[in-house]
Amino acid sequence: MKGRWPALFLAITVMMTTAACGSASNQTASEEDAIAVQVITIKKEPLNAEYSFSGTLKPEVEARISFQTSGEIKQTLVEAGDQVKAGDVLAVVDDENAQLQLKQAQNGVAQAEGQLSAAKAGVEAAEAQAKAAKAQLDTAEANFTAVEKGASAQKLAQTQNAVAMAQSAYDKFLADEERYSNLYSAGLISLDDYEKFQLQLKEAETSLENAKQSLSEITEGATAEQRKSAQAGVEQAKAGKSAAEAAVSQAKGAQAQAQAAYDQAVVQLKQVELSVSKTKLTAPIEGVILSKNAVVGQMAPAGAEAFVIGTVDTLKVPIAVPNDQAADWQPGQAITLEQNGSKRQGTVVRISPATNQGTGTLTVEVNVPNPKHDWIPGQVVRASRSFIGQEGIFVPAGAVISNGQEPYVFKHVNGKAVKTVVELGAHMSEDNRLSITSGLHEGDVVISVGAESLFDGDTITIVEDNAE
Repeated sequence: MKGRWPALFLAITVMMTTAACGSASNQTASEEDAIAVQVITIKKEPLNAEYSFSGTLKPEVEARISFQTSGEIKQTLVEAGDQVKAGDVLAVVDDENAQLQLKQAQNGVAQAEGQLSAAKAGVEAAEAQAKAAKAQLDTAEANFTAVEKGASAQKLAQTQNAVAMAQSAYDKFLADEERYSNLYSAGLISLDDYEKFQLQLKEAETSLENAKQSLSEITEGATAEQRKSAQAGVEQAKAGKSAAEAAVSQAKGAQAQAQAAYDQAVVQLKQVELSVSKTKLTAPIEGVILSKNAVVGQMAPAGAEAFVIGTVDTLKVPIAVPNDQAADWQPGQAITLEQNGSKRQGTVVRISPATNQGTGTLTVEVNVPNPKHDWIPGQVVRASRSFIGQEGIFVPAGAVISNGQEPYVFKHVNGKAVKTVVELGAHMSEDNRLSITSGLHEGDVVISVGAESLFDGDTITIVEDNAE
């Protein structure tokens, strides 16, 4: 047993020495595998940004004016640069044919108007005849009713009284006949007086006979011939009324046709008047003639652009702004515009509600006053604006990894690289640092240099601490 102790001690010593050497070797290897990086410590900073864009000056309002009718240009009344008012004549196209058509249309309206007046008069005359025919029918029907019903008690009494009066008159003349005869025979009255008396006697007798005849007709009723005659009068009156009503309908039809012809003539006249008006090209707005394409003597096809008019007291500048900066622009904001060393203050007036599909930008429209008209449409200007926002977090652009997935950074945590997904903001600092809206907090240590070669969980060593 005593012989084995030295050997056992030696074995244990060797094992311990080997283990110690192995531990030292592993530690050296681990330190050699650590990846050297640089880091920064996150802190909040003001979100300041300076925007600078270019744009082209345009008239605040622009109208491109084209000929609405074809023809030879006979006259131009303005030149490029002229100030015009709405309604001013700019150019005139040959209107000889249009004026001839206008005269014909005016004659057509006058003729149609005369025919319409005659048709209206015909309707009035036919309606008057129909009214008279209606009255005649009413009279005939009343007469027929009287014949059918016979005389009334009042009529009978009147006729009987007339007979009595006629009888009394006749009896008086008859009583005087002998006396007048004796006077004439004695030569006391003239032949003329005697003949007058005889005539009066005869008239009294006739009146008595007529009165008796009327009384006989009343008391005996109408004869068949009288009823037939009355019925014929009614039928004749009805036929007259029907004919009059047909005449009214015919006259109204003629009036309707005349009215239609008149309306058509008026429409034709308005169309020709419109054609005549189109031979004169007028300014739709007040402004400055920006360009002129109309030349006297040339044929102007309908739709050919002749002039461009614009308002230049105020100009506008469309600016293409990246979509991620849309929230920083609002109507009413002041914008500095510069053109050939001259600066002016502009104002944002509107922002397009949708992005341009080709560029992914938003159009921001800026208005700038131009009282002296010394800035000219078509010139390029620089537009700049400073943005001062709330505090935020910024990291160097090289610290953010984006390979088509969500962007991320690596934080330094206990000697390890920890992958951390972040959300980028719309702002970028003047030194090209990106803003972070989520994923990082103040005090976090982020790998600023060397992040592109790291994997989550890699051992890292800091070679230079850029934390400030």
